[in-house]
Amino acid sequence: YRINIVSGDMLLLEQNDRFLSYELDDDYRLRLAYQMMPDGGLEIFNPDEDGDWKTWDIIPAEDMLTTHTVGLDKSGTVIFIIDSRGLITSAAVAVTLEDKQSTLIAENELADAQDVIRHPTEKHVQAVSFVHERKLWQIIDASIEPDLAYLRTVADGDMEIVDRTLDDHFWIMLYLVDDGPARFYLYDRQQGTADFLFPNRQDLVDQPLVKMHSAVIKSRDDLNLVIYYSLPLDSTGQDGSIPDQPLPMVLVPHGGPWWRDFWGYDPWQQWLANRGYAVMTVNFRSSTGFGKAFTNAGDLEWGGNIIEDQVDAVQWAISQGIADPVRVAVAGGSFGGYSTLAGLTLFPEL
Repeated sequence: YRINIVSGDMLLLEQNDRFLSYELDDDYRLRLAYQMMPDGGLEIFNPDEDGDWKTWDIIPAEDMLTTHTVGLDKSGTVIFIIDSRGLITSAAVAVTLEDKQSTLIAENELADAQDVIRHPTEKHVQAVSFVHERKLWQIIDASIEPDLAYLRTVADGDMEIVDRTLDDHFWIMLYLVDDGPARFYLYDRQQGTADFLFPNRQDLVDQPLVKMHSAVIKSRDDLNLVIYYSLPLDSTGQDGSIPDQPLPMVLVPHGGPWWRDFWGYDPWQQWLANRGYAVMTVNFRSSTGFGKAFTNAGDLEWGGNIIEDQVDAVQWAISQGIADPVRVAVAGGSFGGYSTLAGLTLFPEL
């Protein structure tokens, strides 16, 4: 319904008996509608001249986890899409509704496009993030390049724009770190200054938290696996990435399996490291964010290659002197809980 918030009058725009969701432009006109297909793909419709819906595009099932729309531009004639169709990793593209002409905005050969920064009123894409080991921003709109260059100097950690005023004078910034709470800042674009506001968890400030390390290792069939691990305080040598002696280690597989682990504060890793354990997570095949081939490589492999990827990560930790080979545990929730049971069943000696 279109509702007049003064009079309360309601005008029916569409009665939904088939669609998953709709896309509206800035003038609240229905521009696109989404409907799941029997094979797991997605059919996208736009309205025709007779007030009915016609097929505009199709996202195949193999691209469903790596392709999604972001929103329309100010004119309502261009849709921004994170799109993996015909690509190795998903890219940010702009597609015209009328003739489906696609324009590449940003891509990265190692990781899928993730977050998209758009202007609050003009709605065009200004930057796109990609996360392989750490978050990397690719700037599209040169007008914000000085802002992001300054903001990188304000605080450590991976940076995100949480919100912006409509006049684009003020930004709310978030900095995610591995050894403390997330920190919020108020950025004044005109003054070029950022003032600290507050942490998201005051009780974590000044606690003895540890750093998170990352690495890219090879699976037994030569896939790249991004791993993260933490070590107890005062257990490491000069560079801090390898303990002085092998430690009891806990592998914590993530849920999903269509999810991924990220760098940053992780309560499981902090809690276990605080108790003297090395802690590891691994982005096994089926994890999202590394291209659809990597994600789809986990299909029908829940009790096979996915668990072997986790074993390969443990073996790497043993070979590096991080994990004591006779003191390795596995624990997790959701798909991580399944991984725990499968690991104990298939590799009990490990």
